[in-house]
Amino acid sequence: MHPDNSPSHFLSGISGSRVLTAQGVGPACLSFEQERIADARIGAGQAHAEFDAGDLLVLPGIVDLHGDAFERAVMPRPGVTFPYDGALLDVDRQLLANGITTEFHGLTLSWEGGLRGEPYAMRMFDALDRMQRLLGARHYVHLRFETHHVAGVDVAQSWIRAGKVRFLALNDHLPSMTKRLGDDRKLLQYAERAECDLDTFQDRIRAAMESADAVAGAMRELTDCAREAGLEVASHDDRDPATRRYYHQLGCKVAEFPLTAEAAQVARSLGDAIVFGAPNVVRGGSHTNAPDATEMIRAGLCDVLASDYYYPAQLTAVMKLASRGVLPLEQAWALVSRNPARAAGLRDRGILDTGMTADAIVVDDSVPEVPRVCAAIVGGRLRYAARHFDNRLARAAA
Repeated sequence: MHPDNSPSHFLSGISGSRVLTAQGVGPACLSFEQERIADARIGAGQAHAEFDAGDLLVLPGIVDLHGDAFERAVMPRPGVTFPYDGALLDVDRQLLANGITTEFHGLTLSWEGGLRGEPYAMRMFDALDRMQRLLGARHYVHLRFETHHVAGVDVAQSWIRAGKVRFLALNDHLPSMTKRLGDDRKLLQYAERAECDLDTFQDRIRAAMESADAVAGAMRELTDCAREAGLEVASHDDRDPATRRYYHQLGCKVAEFPLTAEAAQVARSLGDAIVFGAPNVVRGGSHTNAPDATEMIRAGLCDVLASDYYYPAQLTAVMKLASRGVLPLEQAWALVSRNPARAAGLRDRGILDTGMTADAIVVDDSVPEVPRVCAAIVGGRLRYAARHFDNRLARAAA
């Protein structure tokens, strides 16, 4: 890894024979001016830039709309926690090595408490502020708000108004929790994450159930606040068409991980963005019996693939889709670049074109099943380089 976070370390540009631009994959030379692409010259015979990628793929940086794998860096085992500063630095390296240049961390505020409670969220916000100058990728917060945590709405609104949150999703995991009442072995795992004993966790479930009558009004207040702040809003795990229609009416124009094809079809008819997990594609199906993401893509019912719980999945999933002929590379790559950027309201990235943010990655796809990120450029700066790419990068950095 070769990070250089000094403000003056900008590349003048990148060229290659396989650059994915708005015109498709082909020879191109991109010139950078500070953090943006000043010019995108397409076609053979273009001059080589300071950074010549040769025949490796040059792709827009990955935008991960929903990633909560950082929770494992903070709490690798139930009850075992580590400081956020070091955890974020470790996660930042993972992101860049997997081609993710913009990350939306799925930070949960829930009635559960513990790792998904307010104190842990505040530690995340504080660490992001402290560590910003040391991080190579762009780190944002995707606030996952549990709908029955009515007492937390004021706190969530204060975070949104303070600019700490860049994307909001409404989650309702209470039904699955209530089904587990009486299953002490399973609930104990959640109690350990919530840093309480089993009886206390069961009491929290029952208290959340008692707030049901106040949920609709509270979620209206929260989504209104988010829209006033210019945020896009999603709903999570829509169970059926009626649920998707309800959340759409509430202002949730992104459907995250719909649990049925019918819910996804309603989202498509309403013009909403549809998100599935990239691990679903890599593994060949959902681990929770949700719809098969590859089949949803074939059916035109998926716009975005998110890392969910596994950062390497987005790059691997796209290459799998392209190599198996499910989608051409240009369309498959939009699932992890242009489309998630647009779903999040970020119009300045996801495409390698004039005026866009200079976020790009260089990928060795000679073995499609195990693509390797050779370099990551964020805002025109070289933030990551693999060891086997040293000689070429040494010339670029000279």
